[in-house]
Amino acid sequence: MKLSTYYPFKPKIKLYAKTLHPLLIWLKDNPNDKDIKYTVARLLRYYSNTPKILDLPYMYSEAALAEAIKLEIPKPEERLKWVTWKEQTNKSGLRDVGRKNGIFHLEHIVPISQIAKKLYDLDNLDDTLPIYKILVDNFKIAWILKTEQKLLDSVNRSGLRTPELLTNLNILIKGFNN
Repeated sequence: MKLSTYYPFKPKIKLYAKTLHPLLIWLKDNPNDKDIKYTVARLLRYYSNTPKILDLPYMYSEAALAEAIKLEIPKPEERLKWVTWKEQTNKSGLRDVGRKNGIFHLEHIVPISQIAKKLYDLDNLDDTLPIYKILVDNFKIAWILKTEQKLLDSVNRSGLRTPELLTNLNILIKGFNN
């Protein structure tokens, strides 16, 4: 069956799934190869930081949108969907004072470590479809406020972030738990 039968076709994600495929096959036979695991994690981090290329817009919290509106950032919803962390401080980005001391934080709602674990746990590596599905389903990244990030990290630094957990913390992410 064709890939588009299951999911809307995203060419770059298909390419990334094909790139990860031989590394994951290698890891089935060499599960303790830390160099390859590091490579997989770095690739996932790189891949996830390109929303326009992936055609997967970032999500954002209600608080981040309210702050963007308060700061009079033009077209705040569009900016929060497409501005990358590299553009965070740009005039054409979020106009943040800096990544370290700024207002906004780009959060992997599904942490890279969790995506990697799902990939390592795949039993069927006969084709790239299972890899593709994991990438499409788990590249969930959102602009949130630094205050929200500190709260989230104090409760759940790199574990599974469920909609219920974020709702209980009053971190409302459009398209995830809101």
